[in-house]
Amino acid sequence: MRIAVLPALLGLGCLALSACGDDAVSPEASSPTPETTGGDNAGARDDAGAENDAAPHTPPSCARAAVARTAPTALFDAFTADLGSLTGPARAARVDQLLADVAAQGGAPLEDPASGRVVFLARGAPPAGPWKAAGSFSGWSTAGAVALAAVDGTDLWAGETTIGRGASFEYKLVSGDTFLEDPRAQNVVWDGIDRGFGKRGELNAVGHPGDTPASRGRMVALGKVHAQKLGDDRDVWIHYPAAYDGDACTKLPSIVFHDGLESLTRGGFAQAADALYATRPDLAAVLVFVGLPSQDVRMAQYTVMSDGAKGADYVDFLVDDLAPLVEARARLCSAPAARGVAGASLGGLISTFAGFERPDRFGWIGAQSGSYFWADDAMITRAASEPKKPLRIYLDSGCPDDNCVVTDRLADVLAAKGYDHVRIKQAGASHDWSFWRDRLGGLLTHFRDGQTACD
Repeated sequence: MRIAVLPALLGLGCLALSACGDDAVSPEASSPTPETTGGDNAGARDDAGAENDAAPHTPPSCARAAVARTAPTALFDAFTADLGSLTGPARAARVDQLLADVAAQGGAPLEDPASGRVVFLARGAPPAGPWKAAGSFSGWSTAGAVALAAVDGTDLWAGETTIGRGASFEYKLVSGDTFLEDPRAQNVVWDGIDRGFGKRGELNAVGHPGDTPASRGRMVALGKVHAQKLGDDRDVWIHYPAAYDGDACTKLPSIVFHDGLESLTRGGFAQAADALYATRPDLAAVLVFVGLPSQDVRMAQYTVMSDGAKGADYVDFLVDDLAPLVEARARLCSAPAARGVAGASLGGLISTFAGFERPDRFGWIGAQSGSYFWADDAMITRAASEPKKPLRIYLDSGCPDDNCVVTDRLADVLAAKGYDHVRIKQAGASHDWSFWRDRLGGLLTHFRDGQTACD
């Protein structure tokens, strides 16, 4: 591994550095990047939609090495070449353009797949010392981190190294002794640290994502997604299982999970799903993790049929705002039976409400320790009073003290109505992410086992 600071960036004038689905195109694609014609942000069609003249009859590969990419280093080289002729506000505008291009073409870090060259970027004053990038390539040592240098006349910092291909790597930005998420990374993974109740979980950025082990899924951050009716923004992540990345370009069923960040960082749901799918690839599904703007709105947005409840608007967000974005980034089955919605606690309540509100959209509900006591058992009453809907339902909880009684009550109603459902009880289990993770395999198995609907 070669590590190099960018000394040229410190000078005033020495700034020029050497320079799939039915449509046979990966739906993760946008426009081709200078260094690749495939990937989460590249396709085999030009901006006008015409097929690539170089290979008009060859569909792009959906294999991971072709689709899992970050932004190309050519963007940074063009940026440094331009800076020599720019001054004042024009330099800042060029930084804005660079970062917009990075976001559009796969996120950080910038990479050259051929050479293994990697460029790390940070913007703004470092909070506790010069910016660095440390990760698995440096043994997570700050002493072996890549130093970033300030780009003269801007608030951008940059540094580069060469990291051999053949394996992915993880990293964070560092200032002083503080490790920070790279906000421009789109290929991410949980850092493995459970910071406990009320603490925000953190993600590592992933470099060389195309070299992620074939047995493991990969996760892409969509960034902030706006909810029109709720008037706020939230982070969303898509977890592509290992079975998704193959030249067959297979469509897969999908599940939307609420409490997305907590599901990933306190529940370890992506890792638990990978463990299941490694032994049962036939169960694989694309998992969409939907975060909250803050915990302050959770009560309102995950509740229904009570004063101040905004659950109906939240369901509209899932269907009207989020779904089109996700469907543009993944090959998904469109049959309602192949679309699920799942969550824990209040997340189980809002999942059940979503299925009953929109059975045309969600044909499967997964509820872990659902808060069915809400509004005097309103969701149970609704299930009992309305005609049977085309839904399959998974219910689990700990017993006797983890919403056990109300979940039993709903299960009894579903049985009387003739619903295809399952009720799982875990003796002594608490209302906690560790137990929801333990039962996740059963939830994911119920979603897909024996179900072949796709369309």
